[in-house]
Amino acid sequence: MLGTVHSSHMSPVFVGRDTELAALGEALSRADAGEPRALVVGGEAGVGKTRLLEEFLGRAAADGAVVAVGGCVETGADALPYHPVSTALRSLRRQLG
Repeated sequence: MLGTVHSSHMSPVFVGRDTELAALGEALSRADAGEPRALVVGGEAGVGKTRLLEEFLGRAAADGAVVAVGGCVETGADALPYHPVSTALRSLRRQLG
């Protein structure tokens, strides 16, 4: 009965973020040209930060870029210091050796 129900909560169609994707793409192009870049994406819960980054990083990886992501861990009021950075560095270590 539920065989045709999809379990994905994310639409495969990505719309409405051309400006943000262009800014991310520009930063990647400049980094590729040797200009160091660091970007922070912020916003209220549910505005599409994760979806935006997944779309961008998927495109960047398909174009040959090495990508790594770090994120915060939900632990209530306390946060784990440097967790996003250490997560990204571990990902790079796995990818690059």
